[in-house]
Amino acid sequence: MAYLSNEDKCDVLKQQYLLRHLDDHDLDRLAQFSRVVDFGKGKPIFRKHDPGDAMIVVIEGRVKITSQSVDGREIVFNIMNPGEMFGEIAFLDGLERTADAWSLEKCKFLWLERRDFLPLLERDAKVAIGLLNVLCERIRHSTVYIEDVAFLELQARLAKKLVAFAEHYGTDDGQGARIELSLSQSELGAMVDATREAVNRQLREWRDGGIIDVDKGVITVLDRDRLEDIADDFD
Repeated sequence: MAYLSNEDKCDVLKQQYLLRHLDDHDLDRLAQFSRVVDFGKGKPIFRKHDPGDAMIVVIEGRVKITSQSVDGREIVFNIMNPGEMFGEIAFLDGLERTADAWSLEKCKFLWLERRDFLPLLERDAKVAIGLLNVLCERIRHSTVYIEDVAFLELQARLAKKLVAFAEHYGTDDGQGARIELSLSQSELGAMVDATREAVNRQLREWRDGGIIDVDKGVITVLDRDRLEDIADDFD
């Protein structure tokens, strides 16, 4: 288990939307109860139907939130980045986890147990409202995902996803936005409800057209305007 001082843990907690208004005493108390946990790359953090006994803050690394159909097909709901919190749905109601969480990279987390957080939630309306806002954001994200799968063609879904990745994870390499995100084409397909083969085919077409570049699995968006047009054309 990694080590962080109580002051370091307070710094992590005060960056969270639903906790930033807390006074130093409450932050310090939460920090004392919290623990730091390390996970290697590609490890399950929790699985669907596990007890929802903790809420987790990403300190380092990235996490994918997924679910699997009966036939083993994976759906990727979200990617959680450093500074973001996940696991709050089951944490709030104390029921089973509604999805799987896997580490995409080597990760470090701040782990908040439900039993330690609930007293604060019960006495502080601002924390409760903040948590409701987080849940509403998750619902909105899920609604957009469902609408995209139901109404958009694969080209539009994939173009929209790459534009979002370029915005959030892109670094300028002199040619375009290099997407610094470790995702296989199977995982990318799972995020847009498509097979690896279909994603591979579309990426090759865009690469040949000069819209993107693919080097050792890393995608660079060369023509973001064209990708945005594709997303709009098929909307």
